[in-house]
Amino acid sequence: MTTFNKTRAWHRSNLAVITAAALVLAAAVAAYSKSTPPAPTAPVSLGAVDYLGQLRKPADVKGKPSGFKRVVNKILGLEDDQRAMATPHGVAVDSKGRVLVADTKGQVIHMFDAAGRKYKQIHPPESDPFLSPIAIALDSKEQIYVTDSGRSKIFVFRNDGKFLHTLGALGKNETIFKRCTGLAIDRKRDVLYVVDTVAQRIVVLTSDGKVLDRFGKRGDGPAEFNYPTHIAVAADGTLWVVDSLNFRIQHLDASGKFIAVFGGQGDRAGELDKPKGIVVDSQGHVLVVEGRFDRVQAYDSDGHLLMAFGNTGRQPGEFFLPTGIALDNEGRIYVADGQNGRVEIFRLKPEAGLKPDAAGAR
Repeated sequence: MTTFNKTRAWHRSNLAVITAAALVLAAAVAAYSKSTPPAPTAPVSLGAVDYLGQLRKPADVKGKPSGFKRVVNKILGLEDDQRAMATPHGVAVDSKGRVLVADTKGQVIHMFDAAGRKYKQIHPPESDPFLSPIAIALDSKEQIYVTDSGRSKIFVFRNDGKFLHTLGALGKNETIFKRCTGLAIDRKRDVLYVVDTVAQRIVVLTSDGKVLDRFGKRGDGPAEFNYPTHIAVAADGTLWVVDSLNFRIQHLDASGKFIAVFGGQGDRAGELDKPKGIVVDSQGHVLVVEGRFDRVQAYDSDGHLLMAFGNTGRQPGEFFLPTGIALDNEGRIYVADGQNGRVEIFRLKPEAGLKPDAAGAR
């Protein structure tokens, strides 16, 4: 056989392999699409809220490529839409509407830019990687702060995702935290409130890491905690702390002095069993994620239940161990649906009597 014929035979053989691989991948894509609940093309009414959609992978903001292009990209290793979330936890939304998600199991920050139809992943340097990113918050310059409970420190990035530095480290293997989890930032003063769960306290920092205060201790009395996890800063500068194993939400002033409390363990509406993320809107409404019963509960500032939404499952508007929550300036609610690997987006209906917005959510 001549060299030319050998070359032509080689090309035919490889073309057959590529064609076969394409058919297999196309079948796999079709099978996967059949097993995944279809995304709604219009808002879905769920009682007091409308379900608007979800964020799971880059294609949710970039748009889906054609079937042929997806197959070719998979063959060539160019498919980036497989970078789906694993277990999202913290959520934040910047002034441009970009949604930032701390993916604990994925050890990455996802940035979804629907307006710009862009997606990117944010990582610290390989020499100082994430281990267990939990909460995410923005300061007045929209710099990005991420608590890492495994590394017990805070990673700081520019608003474009470029790594800047860390906060809390005292040395290579020592930090000021025992296990930092929840995080909220008072953007008027650029003061950080960090939940140190194992130490049973809140640590107050400047944006460059200087410790301003520490308050809290183990207990079930006022301003005492039993494994606190999440925190929010209201428009008036007061704090709302998820006091997890006391099954309550504590309202404190900026110095940690007790103001009020609501909650109590139970499975009825308004009660708590595994409270997670918390956010406060500009009107003082407090939205709390109840992880065990897979719902979001909204209270007034006195702790009276106003409404709730959510149920257990994987369909639109359902949750499986939800975690973080955030608001944007348009009144949309973003809920990290942890074990379903997505962030779901909702909007309260006008008749619900609430108009949440992020003006007071920090």
